[in-house]
Amino acid sequence: MELINLIAPVFAVIATGYVFSWANVLGESTSEALVKFAVYVLLPAVMFYLIGQEKFENLLNVGFYLAYGGTMAVLLVALLLGCRHILGMQPAAATIAAFAAIASNTALVALPVLHTIFGPSGALPAVLANLVVAIVLLAFTVSLEGLAGKSSKKKTPIGRIVLNVLKTPIILSTLLGLLYSFTGLGFPQAVSGYLELLSQALAAVALFAIGFTTSIRTILKTGPLILGLSIAKLVVAPGLVLLAAHLVGLDPLWTIAATVSAAVPTAKNVFLLAQHYDQEPQLAAHTISATSILSFGTLILWLVLLHHLYPTAFQLQ
Repeated sequence: MELINLIAPVFAVIATGYVFSWANVLGESTSEALVKFAVYVLLPAVMFYLIGQEKFENLLNVGFYLAYGGTMAVLLVALLLGCRHILGMQPAAATIAAFAAIASNTALVALPVLHTIFGPSGALPAVLANLVVAIVLLAFTVSLEGLAGKSSKKKTPIGRIVLNVLKTPIILSTLLGLLYSFTGLGFPQAVSGYLELLSQALAAVALFAIGFTTSIRTILKTGPLILGLSIAKLVVAPGLVLLAAHLVGLDPLWTIAATVSAAVPTAKNVFLLAQHYDQEPQLAAHTISATSILSFGTLILWLVLLHHLYPTAFQLQ
């Protein structure tokens, strides 16, 4: 009953967004506006606030980076090799498939979920998981740039690619938060209150937008490959992260956060980059849609399992 009380509001907000979309109460542009509001206003404020108020040494959780980032790196290599040499996929398709199975939507899904259940203590690991995803997406961008360069004489310099990634609102605010955390100054009460107010709005806006963009009909259009990638993303990846967290002796709360961060749907940036470079955008889009829908069930199951393994951690808020 305790777990239901914790997670029910999360999925209720997602369901509310879906109902409003299904009933066509709001315009089609609503989702785009909400996502832009979250990405350009709410998320940067939350990232900067959560990181900036922490002591710098608290951000250097090596076990978390090993369990989450290390597992994602190993799984990425395994998927790339499997897609290329076992399934015989072309380089572009194999690249999209591999990254779609590891790049999590930590900013718009994991962060609101963990913040709702655990408060600021649960949001911080999600922020650091977002750093890992940023590195993943940077590697993804470089890979697509290389693939696109084979069919085009114009190639974007790697330095410019890195700079463009670093300038995105979420990444830039995270880096600024790290720098501010290093000063140890903390925030005045008025500034803290302002940023706290914005952080409280994030969960409702992001989760509602997720529900609003969900289309159950999309999953019916997917084939075995998409379903296989969805299983890798929602079942295999979080399972391996949970095992790795246990092996490195990670704290229960950070173990839960790492597992949840791995268990959320594929990041939408995978599709945006695939579309930008014209490298298998449909494969990316269908994987994102399928993982978004299926995660409603799988994420609940992971939370139930994690609650069974670490019951006291769910009482931290």
